[in-house]
Amino acid sequence: MRWNASSWGLLVALGFCALVSSVQGFWDGLRCGPTIMQFSVPSLVQDVAFVLSAVDHSGKSHYLGNNTACGTWVGQKPDGSLVVNAAYDGCYVREENGDHVMTVSLEEVINGHVDYHKQELKCPIMEAMDVPSPDTCSAIKREDRLSCAKAPVSQDLCQGLGCCYTPSDPSMPCYYGNKLTAQCTTDSNMLVAISKDLTKPSLSLNSISVVGVDQTSCPSLSVSKTNAFIMFQFPLSCGATKRMDGNIITYESTVVSARDIRTWRGSSITRDSTMKLTVRCIYGRTGIAPLLRVEVYTLPPPPPVSTPGPLMLEMRIARDMQYTTYYADGDYPVIKILRDPVFLEVRVLRRLDPNLVLVLNQCWATPSTDSTAQPQWPILTNGCPFPGDNYLTQMIPVGAASQAVPFPSHYQRFSISTFTFVDGTTQLPLGGMVYFHCSASVCIPSAADTCRIVCNTRKRRMAEEKPAEYPLETTTVTSDGPVDFINEEEKHIETEGVVGFGYPALHWARGAAAIGGVLIITVTFIGLWIRYRNRSPKTRNVNA
Repeated sequence: MRWNASSWGLLVALGFCALVSSVQGFWDGLRCGPTIMQFSVPSLVQDVAFVLSAVDHSGKSHYLGNNTACGTWVGQKPDGSLVVNAAYDGCYVREENGDHVMTVSLEEVINGHVDYHKQELKCPIMEAMDVPSPDTCSAIKREDRLSCAKAPVSQDLCQGLGCCYTPSDPSMPCYYGNKLTAQCTTDSNMLVAISKDLTKPSLSLNSISVVGVDQTSCPSLSVSKTNAFIMFQFPLSCGATKRMDGNIITYESTVVSARDIRTWRGSSITRDSTMKLTVRCIYGRTGIAPLLRVEVYTLPPPPPVSTPGPLMLEMRIARDMQYTTYYADGDYPVIKILRDPVFLEVRVLRRLDPNLVLVLNQCWATPSTDSTAQPQWPILTNGCPFPGDNYLTQMIPVGAASQAVPFPSHYQRFSISTFTFVDGTTQLPLGGMVYFHCSASVCIPSAADTCRIVCNTRKRRMAEEKPAEYPLETTTVTSDGPVDFINEEEKHIETEGVVGFGYPALHWARGAAAIGGVLIITVTFIGLWIRYRNRSPKTRNVNA
């Protein structure tokens, strides 16, 4: 709200208005804000002269008027009442016994009689919020900043609000830097500022909303957004739960984020974080005392699952995309956050034939160890990344032979972006774990078959439309040691590798929260398919 102050000049002295109530009533109009205190003087009756003054830090009295240097502003409402704002870091407000204190006096002349009124106005000093680090503040681009307090503002006040202060930017010296900031304003508004980096993975700011508050139900809702921050400001009368306890009134609102749900053939997944914030404003008779509580609900990390199998194939998780080191048994479950890449490797064990080529046919996810369980989400279809996903599986080349990888063709590497299953209707995470399964083949290259899968646009479309077909051929393999063989009745030889990843619940206090989830991967290798350089022979000895 703006008031016309043009008629007041630089100070208020000997003004003539009309007294409608006891002048003592103007002290009751005190409002305590985060950076200023505000009080008002009601309309005065005709033929009354008054002088309004305040005491500075040295004890001297000065007429009150518009003075930017001293942090005072005087204006008039449409009803004629006088409104005065005084900054806590100005000339007339001091700190005393945990309060911001301003000594104000009013002299009035009624029918030749002079009355003198003096009062100490007090606002409680709010507990300072955590100040962002200089590195955090400097990392926020100018175009991504949201104003925390209007200029002019002192460094102490700005940082007391838990905001960044940059004096070199006169238009916006005070801006949000913490991942979460909440304020309760003097005019009964709630303000919540959220960084997209509040959670990992980062939030989509467009998905954040205040429960029960929108432009239709609350026309006073104000939303400001940059690429990095979003801020909601709305009256406490909009959507907030109100509780009264004696002289204390508590307002509570909830801020949540929505998920991007991907659906395929009745199965749904998400890679988005879950966010839920509960913000409370507690009002007392002496001012405003904001209380902030942050809660983030995430999926609990499940325990690892291990099942050995007869086929000498292994699946490992690398610590980085260079596959220089791998997680050991004691590292499981491997903790990952939604959307984090997981670098997977499948390799053939105890085989020395450089001609063998490991081929991954189908890879998919289920919520249980049963590879046929529903729902399912495809990862690889016919050896190529499933095109219906918004985070495609990345195939990673193995590279040239080395001491660590003597036979590159015995390895397959790929990375997935971590996700969790959700209910397609409620969009809530499904209980239990997420398992990954792969069908694999061992192939010997020939003139007719190079054993290499080429993923182009046409093949990806075919892979999506055509169901998986597993090889059923019987192959005899002779080696230097015992080897199990496949026959028509035994179509599936399974090996399950133990891998697990996920995210722990991340709890924030005073402006931080985070979340995560856990996925445990098991790999089922189905079928051992040997093709030959020569089409006619039905058997071939492979020495290992």
